[in-house]
Amino acid sequence: MTIAVESMVPEYVWTANNALAFTPRGMPPAAYPVLLHLLGRQEPGGRCVATQDVIAQHVGLSRSKVTRGLQHLGFAQMVWKEGNGVYRLSPLIAGFRTPAEQLAAIGAMDDDDRFDHPDFQERYERRVAQYEKERQEKAARRQRPAEPPIDLASRRRR
Repeated sequence: MTIAVESMVPEYVWTANNALAFTPRGMPPAAYPVLLHLLGRQEPGGRCVATQDVIAQHVGLSRSKVTRGLQHLGFAQMVWKEGNGVYRLSPLIAGFRTPAEQLAAIGAMDDDDRFDHPDFQERYERRVAQYEKERQEKAARRQRPAEPPIDLASRRRR
């Protein structure tokens, strides 16, 4: 009996493996396995198709920890959410077919999307602080007592 082995060629053959060199201080521990999972799952150009449930199952974390990790990777501009279950790695860490493709993608990036910037840590901390502030404001709005309903009958008598 003979078993045929089909040779598998990877979709991309070149990547810069510097993702962990740029992670900001203070990221939650769950962000690291999530990032490594996305790096291993990406298509050429950094597109990753995986729901948070699938990521959680593969890395052995709860879905809420994966969500938090993805949020912080977004604050760091390392991963962008493109839609439900679709994420894109920054061209600075994504895999491409050739170095020229990666250089072209990096050249097309907006300066605010780059994480190889001198004030990268401060940008990350500002984004986290802004998110926390918005979250606290939202929680405070939910805690306000509801205004009593308007008594239309008493208004008609006036």
